[in-house]
Amino acid sequence: MHDTVAVASRGKTAVVVVTAEFEHLAHTMAANAGRAGLRVHVLPYPLESRPEGEVRGIARDHWGRLLESLGANA
Repeated sequence: MHDTVAVASRGKTAVVVVTAEFEHLAHTMAANAGRAGLRVHVLPYPLESRPEGEVRGIARDHWGRLLESLGANA
């Protein structure tokens, strides 16, 4: 979070990636850092207990949306 806020503070496009467990905390930390509008991309929780194939599928499903939130075309 701190690195993402620092990048955004320099006028660069930045997105913090968190699991659903930490979504509220991410928004709170961003607001406390003066970056209430910081882009937050949320992955499902938990990831560590899921089979590798499922985690890879989640990554594939989220990749395009993450690129879009950075301003890129997937």
